[in-house]
Amino acid sequence: MLEGIEGLVREIRESEVVVKIGGLFFRLNCTPNTIAKLSGDREFFFLTYVSYSQDRPPELYGFLDREEEELFNILLKASKIGPKSAMKILSSSSPSRIKQIISSKNVAELSSLPGIGKKTAERMIVELSSLIDSSFVESEETMPDVRRSVGEEAIVALASLGFDESQARRTVVKILRNSPDVDMHELIKGALKEMRK
Repeated sequence: MLEGIEGLVREIRESEVVVKIGGLFFRLNCTPNTIAKLSGDREFFFLTYVSYSQDRPPELYGFLDREEEELFNILLKASKIGPKSAMKILSSSSPSRIKQIISSKNVAELSSLPGIGKKTAERMIVELSSLIDSSFVESEETMPDVRRSVGEEAIVALASLGFDESQARRTVVKILRNSPDVDMHELIKGALKEMRK
């Protein structure tokens, strides 16, 4: 089984990257979260998944974050969810938010994600909710509702800077609980200071 590949990023596309390893060039399907963290002519290590199909060549999927790769593999355990569908779901929100939606059995929000109808959402919740680590749910639920959108934006911004998303989420939630009226600039500034300690 191919655990991962490390090589020079030669080309970055909308949802793909081309990685050079020796004299070979590999095309990896990636989420916007991964694409945003890449830069050309630098070496990166990608966690990978290889998809095999009878009617087309094998396809490679690459992830920089372990959390995203793990959630991708969990989504594949749901009936009728293949790699392309799983990538659409991952591309629609952060891994932590998708976990929260499934763990809290939020059919309405899950069915609003790309390619997921109500019946599919209900089936996914039945099949996957027990596989999701619910330890993060408490911190997610303690984020003040009126500040949730600000918190989510701050988390995305911090993740784009290369910080671990789970750590960013814990830090943002902590700051919002202590200072619920903090603005976005101060929230990100405070989170950066906290995570660099």
